[in-house]
Amino acid sequence: MIFINEQAYKEFKALLDDANVESYNIRIGLDRVGCSGPIFNVYVDEATDKDDVEKIHEVSFIVEKSLNEQYGGFIIVSSEENGGNGVGLKPVVQPSSGGCSGCCGECH
Repeated sequence: MIFINEQAYKEFKALLDDANVESYNIRIGLDRVGCSGPIFNVYVDEATDKDDVEKIHEVSFIVEKSLNEQYGGFIIVSSEENGGNGVGLKPVVQPSSGGCSGCCGECH
């Protein structure tokens, strides 16, 4: 469900610690889908019976089962793996993109 190497884990955990989160129960959710594909968010939450939970070291990653089925799980990458743009999150299964046809004004 969650794929993360040791460097990415350390960077992600440092972000949580810097933000003084109250819990290491971290939900990965779908924020919206734009022209360039899905945009995911990450926030502190509690699991329900509709979720998959995977504990990696101290962090419990929570993902709704339907999102795992749709996207095949998630990869958390380190800043280095993300071209120097900080810790990143992407789905295992990349949705096919139809390109931008001005559908939402996000593309230039």
